[in-house]
Amino acid sequence: MTRQGPGPDDSARPDRGGRATPRRRRVLVFLSIALGMTVILYVSVGVPQGLRRRSPSPSASATPFRLEPARDIGKTRANPTVPVPPSPFRFAEVARESGITFVHASGMTEAKHFPTAYGSGVAMFDADGDGRMDLYFATATRLPVGNSRTGPNRFYRNLGGGRFVDATERSGLGFQGYCQGLVVGDYDNDGDPDVYLCNYGSNVLYRHDGSGRFVDVTREARVEGGGWSTAGAFLDYDNDGRLDLYVARFGHWKLPDDDRFCGGMKNPARPELEKTRIYCTPRYVRPARHFLYHNNGDGTFTDATERAGVGRSDGRGLGVVAADLNDDGRIDLYVANDTCPNFLFLNRGDGTFEDATDSSGAGYDPAGNVRAGMGVDAEDVDGDDRPDLFVTNYFDEPNALFSNRGGGQFIERTRTSGMMHDSLPWVGWGCALADFDNDGWPDCFVTNGHVDDNLHLFNVANPYAQPALLHHNVGRGRFELATRLAGAYFDADHVGRGVAHGDIDDDGDIDLVVNHKDAPPALLRNDTATRNGWIRVRLVGSRSNRDGIGAVVTVTVGDRTIVRHRKGGASYASAHDPRLLIGIGRAASASSVTIRWPSGQVDRLSDIAAGSDLTIREGPTVPASSPTRPAGTGFEDARRALGNLRSNGGHLPHGGRPDSSIPKPHFRSNSFLWISMAIGILAAIASVIGCNVASVAS
Repeated sequence: MTRQGPGPDDSARPDRGGRATPRRRRVLVFLSIALGMTVILYVSVGVPQGLRRRSPSPSASATPFRLEPARDIGKTRANPTVPVPPSPFRFAEVARESGITFVHASGMTEAKHFPTAYGSGVAMFDADGDGRMDLYFATATRLPVGNSRTGPNRFYRNLGGGRFVDATERSGLGFQGYCQGLVVGDYDNDGDPDVYLCNYGSNVLYRHDGSGRFVDVTREARVEGGGWSTAGAFLDYDNDGRLDLYVARFGHWKLPDDDRFCGGMKNPARPELEKTRIYCTPRYVRPARHFLYHNNGDGTFTDATERAGVGRSDGRGLGVVAADLNDDGRIDLYVANDTCPNFLFLNRGDGTFEDATDSSGAGYDPAGNVRAGMGVDAEDVDGDDRPDLFVTNYFDEPNALFSNRGGGQFIERTRTSGMMHDSLPWVGWGCALADFDNDGWPDCFVTNGHVDDNLHLFNVANPYAQPALLHHNVGRGRFELATRLAGAYFDADHVGRGVAHGDIDDDGDIDLVVNHKDAPPALLRNDTATRNGWIRVRLVGSRSNRDGIGAVVTVTVGDRTIVRHRKGGASYASAHDPRLLIGIGRAASASSVTIRWPSGQVDRLSDIAAGSDLTIREGPTVPASSPTRPAGTGFEDARRALGNLRSNGGHLPHGGRPDSSIPKPHFRSNSFLWISMAIGILAAIASVIGCNVASVAS
């Protein structure tokens, strides 16, 4: 059918001579302008992070892998399918040569009594006041307790020079029984560390008597607990200057009532498999209420669990960390639970906590499911001055990194952190968010190991011994697997459980101690070659608790601030070097070190040289150069202002090294802005001219 008159679309069509109509010219002009604006936005904002090529580090010794040729990239035991660059870290395993002969005993037998799957922790603290970190290893026994003799817990005194001596008998710390977790803190404010044992059965509190010996004061202190305790943390939740005690418990399990049979497989060729046991799922164990003990100041404690609002009974607790998680000057609690929600308790400041488990974003995975939380830590991994949360989980569940958004709100960013896929095959336990190369960015260590040693009998390809994970924080919370060439320890498989970290040899870098299940431990001496500097801070409270737990230390280096927290607990069933070792990159000094104490007191030191080893006592008055506003007002606003400055480009890139030759991100954007605008305008003009020329020519 032939159309007799002009239709509604005729104006949009070129005539038979090929001339562009006005509407087509307008469309072409619009597309040209859009193209120009796209160029402007792309260049001024920058290349998307996932496509951006990293600039090489100016320090080859600090981060040598960035200068390695591509052909040198290989695979690792931790992730055998993905090429991994050579690690910037170097660790040497030196436990036996250091004189540590301890061997852990879990109590595991073919009966697979459930608590024996979980192993034990390790503690690092200065027991004799000589300034060196001693080591204390927990061990367990067969169940029921008293049925056989294993252990005891072993204490090793640090002699210096890389040597330790077994001083268990002299110390009084030779506990015999089923011990899973260790908690260390000066609960009586006498200047000496005290030790609390989280046990299957009655817990134990050892008070340091000032002579290097520890005395069992459990009954007098009224902190026996009972049931099955796993881990804990000292903290001063009511800011009365005395350390209180949070104790995580797993659940109600006792012989013979709760001894279920799990496993078994019918196989005519192997009839013995029908009676072969494996560990049952944790869901068969009824969770138990945890404890919060209030320190009365007279050597006794009172159970304040219900009064403080932390009396939930739906958590199989395994990891505890105490720190100021919402920047209000008050210490909070985060608890990793096995196949239960992870608890987040925010301190209200009146002796009670707000239960933010369900509203914070840190209680579940992004889909609202629970995971098998085990180890836990809190540290600012992305440089926004807020402590982020890290939790280790079971295999096929990634270890979780929860980014702190402020105000008690968190968002999981495991997938974008770079650590998700590396952790999926393994069962994670103890962990450490610690700066192993002193570049100012906390790195991440996780020890792994399955619970069952006989899954191969059921044709399940999930190994008992597993490789440890070590991730390098390359800046702003982006992690890269860094186990290749990090040391022989990372080329082998282990059944890891508790992890403690600190500077064992006082050489200015962070070492690791791992308590392996039914095996000797590992003492991983940090031998990383780096020219990065550090500042060590030992806090001594006066109005605040003497350990300074809950304090926030801010180090200013150039236009960058590095924030570290004096935490209680952390990792899995373990305790750590109480001194804060803070890496400051290539800077020769820090312009200031500021301490916000739990009492609200703010102390500040200026011009601190790299390599300084500081003991900072809480001052009676605020220095004249420091703000005298209460914590959480002026001081908090100042830190937030610095954070805003960094988010606008003032943050030092490349690990925070103060190198003026390294361009800032906002310089890059501004330098191309006018050029980009010109490109867009010229493109639009050219299109208009082209269209008109085409019209005239036709």
